Amino acid sequence: MRNVVAEKIAGQVADWSHSGLINTELTAQLNARYQTDASMGRVFVRWLGFLAVTMLGMSVLGFIGMAMGDVSQYLAPFVLGGAAYVLWIKGVAMASDPQQQYPTSGAVLVTFSLLVGFTALMTAYVVFGGQGSPYSVSVIMTVTAGIAGYTAYRYGLRWPLLLGVLLAFHALGNLHRYGGSGSYFMGIQDERLTLLVAAIAIALGIWHENTMEHDNERRNVGFGQVYIVFGLLYANMSLWFLSLPRGELIFTLLFTAACIAQIVAGGRLHDGRFTGFGIVFLSINIYTRMFEQFWDDISKGTFFLVAGSMAIVVGIVLETRARKLRAESAL
Repeated sequence: MRNVVAEKIAGQVADWSHSGLINTELTAQLNARYQTDASMGRVFVRWLGFLAVTMLGMSVLGFIGMAMGDVSQYLAPFVLGGAAYVLWIKGVAMASDPQQQYPTSGAVLVTFSLLVGFTALMTAYVVFGGQGSPYSVSVIMTVTAGIAGYTAYRYGLRWPLLLGVLLAFHALGNLHRYGGSGSYFMGIQDERLTLLVAAIAIALGIWHENTMEHDNERRNVGFGQVYIVFGLLYANMSLWFLSLPRGELIFTLLFTAACIAQIVAGGRLHDGRFTGFGIVFLSINIYTRMFEQFWDDISKGTFFLVAGSMAIVVGIVLETRARKLRAESAL
């Protein structure tokens, strides 16, 4: 059994146990059967891989600036493009090795190659006279996201899919604003469009988990979770930004209703992802509304005392409710 499949099953077992659907004895039996290597060494390797992708991705962006001050600037896009291709070939070979000797390193290398490819396209755009079109950066992001998506589905790799989804969100949310002049083009520029894309991503993720992840090879296990998690994150962030600062009442009410709906949906579906995002962003929403209404009217000490007390009360209520549900399910 592939590690990704075992991890998926182990995660489901944990959710069933926390929701009270299965007892302790059955949980132990299932954990023993679908146990994955959760040692500190494996966790360290995963986080090291994530750190490697982050640091390498930040470093390759420096090539754009370095290429501007030298005659060799016109060669930079081709050198970066060639490096991206070589790294992609090597990473795919490592990640798709039947013996799975270097699965994390291969996924890191593939993701890094896509970042290098993105940098090559950006460098070419700047070096060969990019005029700052409002769509240029979005097009480059979309092209890179498409290549990342193809790589992910072709070889069953989640890391490239994660990068592709991230780039796709910002490409579509960036269409109506120019990303040059030193501005941060990876920001959410169009909250309404990003909210629509996030809703589509959530629906796609649910469909993905219920259909494509049940095939015989199970190559796409975990892909649906990427869509759902990113969709929930960007949907909630977009609603939050639309309600700031002192935004329209309709967006504040919509943000609140969406958070409550996520909590209810998570409870009915026994899905901790919806419940978790709903609780977190509902708390952010309540804190934001308190900040807007009372920050300038009461002392700061009183404000934080009230906020902290409310958090404690809500936590106690939720823990009490969880204990009751576990007790009822055990009967």
